Amino acid sequence: MRVSYLLIASAMTILLIACAGSGGHVKKSPETRTDSSSETHSTEEKTKEGLSTLPEFDEPSESVLAEKMIELKQRLAANGVPEEWFDEQTRHESFSIHSSIARYFQKAAEKQVDHDKKRDREWYFARLGVDAKIEKGRTFIEAHKAIFERAEAKHGIHKELIAAIIGIETNFADRHQRGNFYAFNSLVSQYVFTKRKKFAVREITALYKFSRKTGHAPQYFTSSYAGAIGWGQFIPSSLLAFFIDSNGIHEDTDPFSLEDTIFSIENYLYRHNLSGNNMADHDAKYKAVFAYNHSDIYVSAVLYIYEGLRDDFHTARPEEPVRTPEEKAETTEETLPPVP
Repeated sequence: MRVSYLLIASAMTILLIACAGSGGHVKKSPETRTDSSSETHSTEEKTKEGLSTLPEFDEPSESVLAEKMIELKQRLAANGVPEEWFDEQTRHESFSIHSSIARYFQKAAEKQVDHDKKRDREWYFARLGVDAKIEKGRTFIEAHKAIFERAEAKHGIHKELIAAIIGIETNFADRHQRGNFYAFNSLVSQYVFTKRKKFAVREITALYKFSRKTGHAPQYFTSSYAGAIGWGQFIPSSLLAFFIDSNGIHEDTDPFSLEDTIFSIENYLYRHNLSGNNMADHDAKYKAVFAYNHSDIYVSAVLYIYEGLRDDFHTARPEEPVRTPEEKAETTEETLPPVP
């Protein structure tokens, strides 16, 4: 449902007289869902277009809504986000708020297992299709083998672990899981309709900075309902802190570049104390992946896929040594049955 720009603007004008805020309009739109399956990016029903409509929660009045928008704008300004930038985004044709945003967090698969205890490991693994992801992950790694090997060579973090994370986050960079929300809209909605106000302010601030850093307009960054962006599903503050450009061109950093994503996940894990020196340590892997997504069941699934891929590449299909024709002939002779 869309709220008229004139109605919101009128309500905000009245408030401006009292608190010296400023404009911007708010449109309430049908809710969208993303296809990623981790806690901050889970999905269930989708229409053919990848969108679905959920029932609306009770909504605040337009004056209360406008008041919250002014409050958010002022808090962002205190963080150094220009008011003009905020106004520009809220006036953009893509801007809308999602009044049912809280419901996505309530239905998150990880929450149902880790916190609500309504589901178990078997349900979660079946929901993700972890065995199918192992099969798909083999093809994925082979298709991008050179990139994975370059990333692994940096600090010894196994390519299979990087691939497992991408497999859960966006089903190995499936284009259908690019995200059906705009990150800015998602984060504004969280400020207005959830208790995640501090998070929303921090992440909108980071989105502003990352947009300026990369030269991409904020509308370029589609996301999950939680505001996680790209094939690795980095929230904006993590993009700023950990996302790197594999070719060293600062302006070319792109969370929708698979190569940048692979190197950035490697960088994230390395910055969380994982390297070739402790890859054999289960606890070290667990802690690094848990930092990526604070969910025990998520970590369990990532490591399950990782181990399946690792076994496949390093046990199930060992490379045969190169042998000369003479060596092959000798082997054949040794295996022939004795002459009676």
